[in-house]
Amino acid sequence: MLCVTAVTGCLRAGLPLMQWLVGMGRRSLRIASLICAGLGTSGVFVYGSQRWDPNDFGIVRIGRAALTTAAITCDYLVSLHSVPPTVQEYAVIKSQVHTRSAHRLLDLCCANRGTFIKVGQHLGALEYLLPPEYTRTLSVLHSRAPSTPLPDVLRVIQEELGTEMSDIFVQFEETPLGAASLAQVHKAVLKDGRVVAVKVQHPKVQAQSSLDILIMEVLLHVVKKVFPQFEFMWLVEEAKKNLPRELDFLNEGRNAERMADMVCKFPFLRIPRIHWDLSTKRVLVMEYVEGGQVNDRQYMERHKIDVDQVSQALGKLYSEMIFVHGFVHCDPHPGNVLVRQSSDIKGPEIILLDHGLYQELTDIFRLNYCRLWQALIAADMNGVRRYSQRLGAGDLYPLFACMLTARSWDSVNRGIDRGPVSGEEAEEIRNNAATYLPQISQLLASVPRQMLLLLKTNDLLRGIETSLCTKASASSFLCMSRCCVRALARHRKKTASSLWSYAHITFMEYLRLGQLQLFEIFLQAQSSPIGRWIYHVVHWISQYRY
Repeated sequence: MLCVTAVTGCLRAGLPLMQWLVGMGRRSLRIASLICAGLGTSGVFVYGSQRWDPNDFGIVRIGRAALTTAAITCDYLVSLHSVPPTVQEYAVIKSQVHTRSAHRLLDLCCANRGTFIKVGQHLGALEYLLPPEYTRTLSVLHSRAPSTPLPDVLRVIQEELGTEMSDIFVQFEETPLGAASLAQVHKAVLKDGRVVAVKVQHPKVQAQSSLDILIMEVLLHVVKKVFPQFEFMWLVEEAKKNLPRELDFLNEGRNAERMADMVCKFPFLRIPRIHWDLSTKRVLVMEYVEGGQVNDRQYMERHKIDVDQVSQALGKLYSEMIFVHGFVHCDPHPGNVLVRQSSDIKGPEIILLDHGLYQELTDIFRLNYCRLWQALIAADMNGVRRYSQRLGAGDLYPLFACMLTARSWDSVNRGIDRGPVSGEEAEEIRNNAATYLPQISQLLASVPRQMLLLLKTNDLLRGIETSLCTKASASSFLCMSRCCVRALARHRKKTASSLWSYAHITFMEYLRLGQLQLFEIFLQAQSSPIGRWIYHVVHWISQYRY
């Protein structure tokens, strides 16, 4: 009966029957493939596992995800269908639906674990795209990922290292230091007395990840049929590309060593050393370094750590990664960035963890991104338009500039270094995120894939600034400007046609860096007690000079 009704509706709409049948066949084949994959993985887990839970059954994971998607879709359709957007109560009802839907997603991520938590963490960082009800709710996934029981952890270690635990460790703490979406970390002591952190992959995440990506892909296609403006397929594409890299801990170790070599000039940065003889694709043993999470202001107050120095150090580090080297650590959530007071450098030391997710920028992309930020800092609107369009923004370049800076278009026109974000501006940005959702989705689908992880990284760094109450200041923009000047000068030197040209480029580089240094000294003097006193005296004299 339902098929007859559907066919009749399609014919009335002018759609040829054969085309409808082909479409139905393709959809049925996709759904059948998903169910078969679910049953297949279920069989593998039940056959190969000594202990199992409902998550071992792929069909359970599929059903749970499908029911959650259906519940969220129906809630939006039913709750908002009879309320006109112009009515005052529409915003209240919509916010309530957002909240209910966000909690349903959170429950789904915690129940299905693994890849679902990873994608949920990514969604929780998309402040420029999702309503605050979603980002507030999903952001807890950075600290609430379920942990694996100790017997399963020990089994993975023994399988990977091929030896008994007692042959390697004299002590292994049962409670993990932290649990993430793909792995968890335990503190341990080696037989030679060295204290280490042991990162162990969750036992089933490798096998479940492919099925989870397929589930998300199918369900996002279904949601897109209901809400055509909903463009999130890029999220699945990114997960497909990045998950295999994150699940290879040897790749993570190589990234950590490359980063340590790349930014060795920064005395405030500490990257734990890797014990290669005890590391495999699913187990990573590294030096144990203690510190507090970068968003823990109480820890910093207890240890007399200057939060402004921490914020400035993070700005220097990430500006160097993005603009100069084009090799970017893309998961700087608070659990992956620790801080401690160091007597060696007489200031805060930043400990950077979890090097599984990196974005390598092409030279063309990196240099255009440098020029775009220079234009944004200088309030050069022609440059903003030109370089935004080179990065794929097209006519949506004003929206792109607002997403990059987390500022309103008026602030971008005035200059983003002229002042911090006001409460009214923050409210305007949140409202615009909901208003321009279709355009934001279109923009994310059109920019280079390299930009997606950079946007996520920017949002996570801003979240740290917010928790530390250190909003972007003039000094942070000066740091970005220095890195952009150095990056562009390095590129021009590579293509210099003569010794004279090379010398001219070098001279202009040092001249520009010198100007920035003088400007920073001026700002520091202006903000000092003497500078403020001189300013008030000059202001008082100017009032009475006539």
